[in-house]
Amino acid sequence: MDFNCKRCNSIFEIETTRKLICQNCKIQLDLLDRELLVNNERIKKLEEHKKSELKNPKNPQTHLETIKRLEHNLQLEYKKRDGIVKTMNSNETF
Repeated sequence: MDFNCKRCNSIFEIETTRKLICQNCKIQLDLLDRELLVNNERIKKLEEHKKSELKNPKNPQTHLETIKRLEHNLQLEYKKRDGIVKTMNSNETF
């Protein structure tokens, strides 16, 4: 039986664990899932570091710079996460 992939619109014969996507798209989505997990771990660690720095500054002289750096890194990770989610929800292949 032939299936039509929902992401790339190709025709494939083997059914994958994800519904109605070809093997190539399944591999891409699995990699994006792993990347999203890693990204969420980074965000979690950065948020924990920020909380600990706010509660108990290690070095009062560099406290403000540390908080700025953590905020900047968090914003980068949030943008990366949004891009991953957007890519996962799009029909484009890469």
